[in-house]
Amino acid sequence: AYVVSKRITPIYESTVTINIDRQMPIGVVGQDATRAMGNDSDQFLLTQVKLIQSDSVIRPVMQQFQLMPPERASQTSETPVALAGLKVTRVPGTFLLLTSYRSPDPNLSAAVANAIAKSYRDYTYETRYRATANLSTFMEKQMEELKAKTERSGAALSKFEQALGMIDPEQKISIMSARLLQLNTDYGAAEGERIA
Repeated sequence: AYVVSKRITPIYESTVTINIDRQMPIGVVGQDATRAMGNDSDQFLLTQVKLIQSDSVIRPVMQQFQLMPPERASQTSETPVALAGLKVTRVPGTFLLLTSYRSPDPNLSAAVANAIAKSYRDYTYETRYRATANLSTFMEKQMEELKAKTERSGAALSKFEQALGMIDPEQKISIMSARLLQLNTDYGAAEGERIA
């Protein structure tokens, strides 16, 4: 037993604990920004487990540590990859995920586990940033459209005022009443001159 156990290559397992922040709002503006969190924590955490095991998180780590199998290295980048020795589990009753990686090299095991946690963090930040940037672009377009509509409405109102003969739309003074006021002033001046 001693000889056999000495011949077996030891496998080291490194584990990283990831705390999932469930309180962060998904949306920045609108209904998503004030939406209350539902009771779907199991689904959310299972989604995060699958996300950690996804190609988008695993591929950068595999490329960084040259863990890509030789037969997969020649294939196209669209082919999803899976990391052997990776295990993601949830601590029951918590929002903690344990990400473990096994390797004969203890340093590689620890480095890969930490790199997976960092890759997951970067991916989630990038996803939220892209969603916020897309929403910001959409809101800018909406604001530009509203500004253009306001300018068109102002031009239409100006034309309408000219058609009605309005001088000052705030005071509702028409051209006719302004002319009548001018005639009254001229009449008063002429009457004063006649009396003089």
